[in-house]
Amino acid sequence: MPDYDSDALTGLDEWLGGIMLSLSPAKRRRASLKLGQALRRANLARIKANVEPDGGAMEKRKARLDRRGRVRKKAGGKMFRKLRYARQWQIAARPDSVELSPSGRSTIPEVHQFGEKGFVGRTPDGRKVFTKYPQRRLLGFSREDEQLAIDIAVQLLDDA
Repeated sequence: MPDYDSDALTGLDEWLGGIMLSLSPAKRRRASLKLGQALRRANLARIKANVEPDGGAMEKRKARLDRRGRVRKKAGGKMFRKLRYARQWQIAARPDSVELSPSGRSTIPEVHQFGEKGFVGRTPDGRKVFTKYPQRRLLGFSREDEQLAIDIAVQLLDDA
């Protein structure tokens, strides 16, 4: 899985930055918000389809077992049911940037995005149980998103 770094978006950033500088701060913020909403829509569609930003499938869920070790829920299935809604993600649009982040105190997006250790439940004697989750990239910038940003910039030029 390729890592997305700032070098990959340098050309787009310079080109889009030139367009944004010609706008007033209020219009730049509005444009950032519009881009953020479009990126949120694209990322939520990927989350719903269980697809990572690079186009590969997310690692499937493990089967849930009961206390006796029998299968309670089959492996696979849809993940992130509540994270598929726009209200679960907030957009911080500024004249010079846009940021998409989970709203509230939920740790689920962070644990899955970075493949960290997370809380799963308690044992019958009350001890906490943690597990290491595989890395499932929820948010990212794909090739389609790059085209989306260009389309929004073209709309800005048409409006100006």
